[in-house]
Amino acid sequence: MSAQQTLINLGMPIEWHAWQELSTDEVARRMQFLGLPREIVEPLDPAATTSNLIGIKSPLDGVVVERNAVAGEVVDNTRTLFVVADTSRMWLTLDVRQEETRLLSLGQQVRFRESGTAESDEVQGKVVWISTAADAHTRTVKIRADLPNADGRLRANTFGTGRIVLRDEPKAIVVPSEAVHWEGCCHVVFVRDKKYLDADSPKYYRIRKVRPGVTENGVTEIIAGLAPGEVIANKGSNVLAAQLLKSKLGEGCACAHGH
Repeated sequence: MSAQQTLINLGMPIEWHAWQELSTDEVARRMQFLGLPREIVEPLDPAATTSNLIGIKSPLDGVVVERNAVAGEVVDNTRTLFVVADTSRMWLTLDVRQEETRLLSLGQQVRFRESGTAESDEVQGKVVWISTAADAHTRTVKIRADLPNADGRLRANTFGTGRIVLRDEPKAIVVPSEAVHWEGCCHVVFVRDKKYLDADSPKYYRIRKVRPGVTENGVTEIIAGLAPGEVIANKGSNVLAAQLLKSKLGEGCACAHGH
């Protein structure tokens, strides 16, 4: 029973009762290639092949990415002979600033692009792990994402840019970031009056308090304060902001006075 258990531990289970009636030569012949696939055994000559062959099985499907043994070498169970990896999926590790981790949660969408590749090569995955500790030197927290890699484009140990999507808003209102101004107590934009284009109407902009959201690539999301289609001052808005500052000196925050 001890020998049978040893074979089971090596991934070579046998029905011992089926072997009891076999001759010693037949047992030796079967043991020589025990655990090896038929397609490997068929071309081998039993008389010229060593009897010390032991099949090595990987616990997962994948490809051999590292080999630390050569044919004919004597090995033992303390060495790593092969490294097998499932490259159909890859782990992405991101370093996130500690103060921003409160915005993260498992399952959030992650977008990753390797350095030197086009934006169309961006790969999407999901957050699967958030570290419970911050790095002692960088004060960042490691985040791990699972990325699909069926086509094998991603390579291990490469660098790139990763983004974690906190909120997906396909109909967001966005404006150029330079159009949004901080007035000491609130953010404001300058909205063109609805009658601005009328022939006999005065040409002026109204100050509007807004609540900004995400800022990225030169644009800022407006969560509240603007309606779709409203026209705002962009490049010249800094002049309006300067005039507003002059007009409200000593009067407190502009937001308290409305438009």
